[in-house]
Amino acid sequence: MDSPLLDSRQLRAFTVLAREGSFTQAGRSLHLTQSAISHAIRALEEDLGCMLFHRQGKRVLLTHHGRELLRHAEEIQRQMALARASLGALDQNPRGQIRIGSTPAASQFILPTVLREFKDSFPLYSISVVPGETPDTLQRLEEGVLDLAVCLRPRDVARVDCRPLFEDELIFLASPLHPWAQQHPKTKDLAGETYIISSRNSSTFEMIGEYFLKLGVRPKSFIELGNTEAIKELVKLGLGVAMVAAWTAPAEIKSGELVSLPLVRSRIKRQWVVAHMKQKPVSLAEQTFMTLCEQVGEQLAR
Repeated sequence: MDSPLLDSRQLRAFTVLAREGSFTQAGRSLHLTQSAISHAIRALEEDLGCMLFHRQGKRVLLTHHGRELLRHAEEIQRQMALARASLGALDQNPRGQIRIGSTPAASQFILPTVLREFKDSFPLYSISVVPGETPDTLQRLEEGVLDLAVCLRPRDVARVDCRPLFEDELIFLASPLHPWAQQHPKTKDLAGETYIISSRNSSTFEMIGEYFLKLGVRPKSFIELGNTEAIKELVKLGLGVAMVAAWTAPAEIKSGELVSLPLVRSRIKRQWVVAHMKQKPVSLAEQTFMTLCEQVGEQLAR
């Protein structure tokens, strides 16, 4: 099996951390969060199969392996700088295009922060976002219409590389006046309810269908809406119960406008990813976009 290629951004984080001796100072130098630095170092250590730093409180010291890598990393970065200079790649305003496919939930809760940060690094890049549920988005990715997809992890990953972002779990979301808010439902209560969902074409709806099939329940009806905010408004009006992730309604749950309830007898867990085709080269802009998605994913996971 081929050894994994060293990531230049990870090497940069490693050399700066080695110089500063502190995640806080390294983050300031690189204009990154401490968690982003920590993630980069952890990934580099996993790729190399060795510890690079001794952690001593808030300070870090290089291990024997770390000192050896530092010697090579500094030379690699020096050669990369020479290569960029010779190719004229030090343009501070690179131009290009990035085409992103995104589910409705990702478009609302993940992309705004990612695109704001991305534009800071690539102000002259043209960005197009194509909304769609996971199956449609992955099909467009395979057809070459998209460069990246922010979606749920597909069951078949033969042709796509999926970088994990975070895992979530579906809940029932109900009005505080709904009977379920007073007494948690039992299996026998599920069939008579109306469920408000995003789309029947989504991977989430497929999971929901499998959930009810496993319980032997046939729901009375579904209301299909493609917008999370609209779903929450219908739930507030008492028109049904939503099956969503809690991170899509944190303010409403905290204020008591909506009530979150665990599913009955079983759980529905989902893995969010940013995906790209395995055989397609990944540009610096795309790498940056994926890293920003990881950082937002870490925040949502918390």
